[in-house]
Amino acid sequence: MSAHHPRQRLPVSCEPCRVRKIRCSRDTPPCGTCVRRRVPPEQCVYSTRRQPIPSQQQPQQSQPQPQPLENSSASPDTPVQPRYHGPAGEPNPDLVARIEKLEQLLHAKDQPQEKAPRPPTTAFAGTLISSTSGHVRFLPINSAWRIVDRASLEGPFPSQESAAADTPSGPYPFGEHDAENRPNLLAKLPPTEYCDQLTDVYFQSFAPLFPIIHSPTFHERYRQFFKDPDQAPLGWFALLFTILGTAVLAVEHDSRLLEALSRKNTPWDRVTELSERYYTAAMKCLEADRYLWRHNVSTLQALLNLIYGIHHSHGQTWTLLGLVYHMALSIGCHVDPAAFSLDIVEAEERRRCWLGLTTLLCNQNMAITGFDIYQSVFSSRVLPPAEVWDEDIVQGQPGPIAPSAGIKPVSYLIRKSHLYQISSKICNAVLVARSDDPMVLRPLDAAIRAELDPLEQSYASMLGANSPVVHINLLLSFAHHLVLLLHSDILNEVSFCQSQHSRSKQRCMESAQRVLELHADFHNLPQFTPFHWYIRGRGAFHAFHAAFVLVLILSLEPQGPRPSYVVRLLHDCHARLAASKAQSQLCTRTATILGQML
Repeated sequence: MSAHHPRQRLPVSCEPCRVRKIRCSRDTPPCGTCVRRRVPPEQCVYSTRRQPIPSQQQPQQSQPQPQPLENSSASPDTPVQPRYHGPAGEPNPDLVARIEKLEQLLHAKDQPQEKAPRPPTTAFAGTLISSTSGHVRFLPINSAWRIVDRASLEGPFPSQESAAADTPSGPYPFGEHDAENRPNLLAKLPPTEYCDQLTDVYFQSFAPLFPIIHSPTFHERYRQFFKDPDQAPLGWFALLFTILGTAVLAVEHDSRLLEALSRKNTPWDRVTELSERYYTAAMKCLEADRYLWRHNVSTLQALLNLIYGIHHSHGQTWTLLGLVYHMALSIGCHVDPAAFSLDIVEAEERRRCWLGLTTLLCNQNMAITGFDIYQSVFSSRVLPPAEVWDEDIVQGQPGPIAPSAGIKPVSYLIRKSHLYQISSKICNAVLVARSDDPMVLRPLDAAIRAELDPLEQSYASMLGANSPVVHINLLLSFAHHLVLLLHSDILNEVSFCQSQHSRSKQRCMESAQRVLELHADFHNLPQFTPFHWYIRGRGAFHAFHAAFVLVLILSLEPQGPRPSYVVRLLHDCHARLAASKAQSQLCTRTATILGQML
C-alpha cells in the first residue's frame, strides 16, 4: 500500500504580493497590484511548481523541505532558499536578494541586540529621499516606511521616483492634461534685457531684506538658463518668475521699464498688471511641476518670494502660508540640515527658508490673532543661518562658517525674527489678560527695550558715518511699532490704573515720534532710495499707525498745549504719504485719512 502524502496547496497570490502580505488582484501577470506598485513585470510570477515528493527509494531526510517564510525566524542564520522564479522557472536573483534583506530585518526586529546601525546624523531626524527629477521628500525616523529606509542603508533600493509620480488621474490638481507646456511658459518671460534689469532690481532692493536665496548660486543657474532654457527645472523657473513679479514693486514710477512692459495708463496700474502677470506665470510653472506633491528647495523659495511680494502689497496670504508651511515640513526644513549629508549651500538655503517662513507666519499672526503660531513654529531646533555674506558661502566648502563682523542681510532677518517672537507673545497675551496687567506688560516691555537700546546706539553711530543703515532703521521702526501695539489699548480706557495709563501714554508718545523720525530718514536720505518700495507699503502703515496714536494722545487733552515738534512731524508725515499716492493705494488711503484728522 502506497504511503499517503498530503496535497501541497499552491499560493493564489503572486510572489511579491504574498511576501509583502498585501492583497493581490490575482489576474494575468503582471497583476494590478504590482502594476500600481511599479514592480517589474518579470518579478510578478505565480508559483506553479510543487516540491518533489520523497519516494520509498529516497529517504525523506535526504530531501530537505524548504521552510516557508513564516517559519524562517527560527534561525536567523538559515540561508533562504531561492524559491522566486521567473517565467522560465529559473530563480530571480534580484527578488531573492531583496526578500533576504527584508527577512534579515524582521529577524533583527525580534532581537534588539542585533539592531542595524544607523548613521548618527539621522538618529533623531529621518532621511531625505531625492528623486531623479530633483524633488525631495522627507522620511521621518518614525515613519511606517522605516523598514524600507533601513534596507536602503545597506544597499541600493528601487528609485523613489514612483512615490512622486504615482498620483490619481482626473482634473488638476491630479491630472496632467491641463498643465502649461514649457514653450508657452518661456514665452511669458520678458525680453532678456528687461529680465536682467528686473533681476538686478530684486537683488538690490529685496534680497537684502529677505535673503532666502544664495545669490551666487542663483546667478550661475540664471546664466545656464539663458544658454539652455529647456534644461531648467520648472521649480527654479517659477522662482525666476516670482523674482520678476516682486522686483516690479521696487521700480520707480517714472522708469522707462514700466512703460516698455505695460500699456496701462498709471504707474500703479502698470505695477499691478506686471506683478500679477509674473506671479500667475510662476504658479503655472509650479502647476506644470505638480508642486502639490513634488517639491524641493526651489519650490519653497518661489512660494516664499511670492508671499513676501503679496504681503507687502497688502494682499491675503494666510491660506497660502499654511500650504507652504506644510510643504516645508514635507521636505524636512523643520529639521536642521546638519542631520543630512547636504552641501553647505543647500544647507544654508534650507535654514534661510525656514527662518523666512517663520517670520512671514508671525507677521501674518499679527493680523489674525487667536492662533498661537509662536509655540508651533519656534519649537523646531533648526539652527539660524550663518551671518555671512553670500560670497563667503562656496559650493563644496565645509561648514560651519564663522560669522563675520557687521550686520548682514541674514543678521537682519535673524533680529527681525526675534522681534516677531515678541510680537507673537503680544498678540497672544491680549486675548487672555487685561491690557494693563503688569504681569503681562512689564516682561514684554522689557524684552522690547532690550532690543531697542543697542539698535539706537548703532543707528546713531552708523548714520553719522554715512554707513548703510537700512536694516537698523527698519528694525527700530518695527520695535517701536511693537511698543505702540503693547500700550496703545490703554490710552482710551479711563478704567485702567492711572499710573499705568500715564506710563503707557509716555511710552506711546516717545515711540510714535521715533517711528515718524525714522520714516523721514527713510524718505529723505539717498542711501535708502533702493528700498523706497518699503515705505510705500509696510513702512507707510507703521507711519500712519504712529501718526494716529499721536493724534489720539493729543485729543485726550483738547485744551492742553500742542507741541510744535509733534505737529510738524504729523504734517511732514502726511506730505510724504501724499507724495506716494501715484504708486501705492495704501498711501492714498492713509494720506486721505490723516489729512482729515489734521
